[in-house]
Amino acid sequence: MPCYARFVTLFIAVLSFPVQAQYPQRIVSLSPHTTELVFAAGAGDRLIGVSAYSDYPEAAKAIPIVASSQQINIETILALKPDMIIYWQQGNSAADINQLKKFGIPVYASKTGGLADVATQIEKLGQVFGTQSIADPVSVQYRKDLANLRDEYKHNPKQDLFYQVWPTPLMTVANDPWLQEQFELCGFNNVFNDSPVPYPVINVEQVLVKQPAVIVAGSVNDAELAQWQTWQSIPAVKNGNIFRVNPDVSHRFSPRVLDGIKTLCEIALTTQK
Repeated sequence: MPCYARFVTLFIAVLSFPVQAQYPQRIVSLSPHTTELVFAAGAGDRLIGVSAYSDYPEAAKAIPIVASSQQINIETILALKPDMIIYWQQGNSAADINQLKKFGIPVYASKTGGLADVATQIEKLGQVFGTQSIADPVSVQYRKDLANLRDEYKHNPKQDLFYQVWPTPLMTVANDPWLQEQFELCGFNNVFNDSPVPYPVINVEQVLVKQPAVIVAGSVNDAELAQWQTWQSIPAVKNGNIFRVNPDVSHRFSPRVLDGIKTLCEIALTTQK
């Protein structure tokens, strides 16, 4: 009987090995938001290389940097011998990704979208990494928290908003679902929503014409908002309704956006008449 038990144990171990081995164990992330998604999906301890500005969670800061927003260090990545590369489909260079594919490294494309898509991405990564026991509850909680935010702020008054993505050149956001859905959830009407491009470069005169009631900038620097004080004819300036939110929280496609939404919605409550 003991011999039979040992045989069964050995047989199960042999069967289990290829199942476990099919999941990536050495992962490289090529954007800050994909780094956050990997951690959220429960595979952060498998990351061996990340992109610059992968600074959340704290453990991400200790992982070697193998890429920037402009380029990927292919030689460094190859030396790390990854068995999976996760990249940002809309952000990373297609030429760089194709080059990595030539070396036979499996790649996974993270496509950013709307707020609900964060949970879907985490679930999919859980399947890719074999970490569904962590990823699925995280996705469920994210959906629940997002629904709670929608309910909490559904009565926010409608206000015209100008959102400053970048100060020089002056850039705003139009119909990109990621930020647009945040604005709508909080009750804001994006004054440049009808622009034909997702992130239009504009001038101050165009903002003057729109007469926004609130100005918000995705910035960590108050100085980037100082230029607006010259334009007292803008209602947002006249009434002191100029604010900023942390772009690392609000702009990144990750579960942390819930904190950014909370901040933005509280701004909407502060500025209501």
